[in-house]
Amino acid sequence: MVPGRKRNRSLDPAAGEDLAAAIARMASMGVEQLRDVWRQRCGGEPPSALTKDLLLRALCHQLQEQRLGALDKPLKRLLAQAGRNGSAPPARIKVGSVIVREYQGTVHEVVVVQDGFLWQGGTYASLSSIAQKITGTIWNGPRFFGLRTRPRGTEQP
Repeated sequence: MVPGRKRNRSLDPAAGEDLAAAIARMASMGVEQLRDVWRQRCGGEPPSALTKDLLLRALCHQLQEQRLGALDKPLKRLLAQAGRNGSAPPARIKVGSVIVREYQGTVHEVVVVQDGFLWQGGTYASLSSIAQKITGTIWNGPRFFGLRTRPRGTEQP
């Protein structure tokens, strides 16, 4: 809200309603009423290109952030990364998990341990170093073991 500006409590969804009721009430408003709410809450004119649906979504998001708190920075980074080029979020593997990969007729089992990865009696800092030992070439370890998707058009050896 803009300092010095008087709130019209009949429109303002932050005026003591519970969150679900405030969102339901905003959903029943017309586009001009939503623009008035925008002006009250944001202190300026809403972008003219925003449709009623987008105005409603933006105002609901803002209200939810105000009431429930915003996302923390690590989660924002994770979501931003997931949105790039259709990539999946990085896999989080728990200690004790067993990763299995068959390569050229041989099954390789890797156990996730506290300090890295256990494979054939040795402990390795990364899956990439294990993938390189298995194949003899440099590989992205998580991709080799199927923990990340491959770009289209590439095939697993």
